[in-house]
Amino acid sequence: MNRNMENKGELEIIRYLRKRFPKRRNEIIKGIGDDAMVFRDGYVITTDSFFEKTHFDMAYFSFFNLGYHTMAASLSDIAAMAASPISVLISLCISRKIGMAAIRELYDGFSELTRKYRCDISGGDIVKCPTLGVTITVIGRTKAPLLRSGAKPGNSLYVTNFLGLAEAGRIALQNKYRESEYPDAMKKHLFPEPRIKEAFKIAKYATSCIDTSDGLSTDAFHLAEESGAKIIIEAEHIPIHSEVGKLCAAQRMDPTQFILSAGEDFELLFTAPKLPKISGVTVFRIGRVMKGKGLFLSAAGRERPIRPSGYQHI
Repeated sequence: MNRNMENKGELEIIRYLRKRFPKRRNEIIKGIGDDAMVFRDGYVITTDSFFEKTHFDMAYFSFFNLGYHTMAASLSDIAAMAASPISVLISLCISRKIGMAAIRELYDGFSELTRKYRCDISGGDIVKCPTLGVTITVIGRTKAPLLRSGAKPGNSLYVTNFLGLAEAGRIALQNKYRESEYPDAMKKHLFPEPRIKEAFKIAKYATSCIDTSDGLSTDAFHLAEESGAKIIIEAEHIPIHSEVGKLCAAQRMDPTQFILSAGEDFELLFTAPKLPKISGVTVFRIGRVMKGKGLFLSAAGRERPIRPSGYQHI
């Protein structure tokens, strides 16, 4: 990568890569710029890397937690495409001081979810590293992939369940708050659930979709940019979980701003025309799509443009 890319944000690097490496193969429907790449025959592939002190903290993670959390995050990208996972490849970056007991525990965490969603662990790699890291590649398949690029004026913006809960859990764990005070938040951070089953139920209605890995503002920005549309998040419609509200009050943070920046909930953020009630799926309408471009926040009767303020991977 050239020197001009130093200190650039993730969004700038993605734009650079898309411009430099345009899609050339007819077998590929979607390459750079979505939750997974999509082949014309319906196969989808996604890869994610996770490193200690950047994506997780072993001060409060067990190796089982690490396996579960990273597998859930990886499967969440498959959920965002409305695909079924088939196979995963796992590459480990470990030091010699990590023994077989820890490795078994880590793979117990992985297999908790691969069993649940009926996908195979089919290989990977192991390398000696000074920093603990995991890279997971997931292969799935779908008849009709949900992309980030389908939001249309007149659609509404929806999300499954509450946002900000995982980040509240991370803060609570980091600060050693009592589990009895933040049980849902801590569970959300340690044991997130990929919304694979929910994705199949919303797929017939949704026009675009992304998983909420990086924060509401960043993920909604991706939908707006990929769709070439204007998305307005309506602050008064953002649901606030009681534990998120309690944490924000204790730390003197505005809950709306907190949720705009808080990631790793791994919920589904999607656009659709008027949505009927869907059995077994909790959905909140939190905004709308209009003609134009960009991401906006509507609050107290005023509308203003906002920039992505969620998690940056670099």
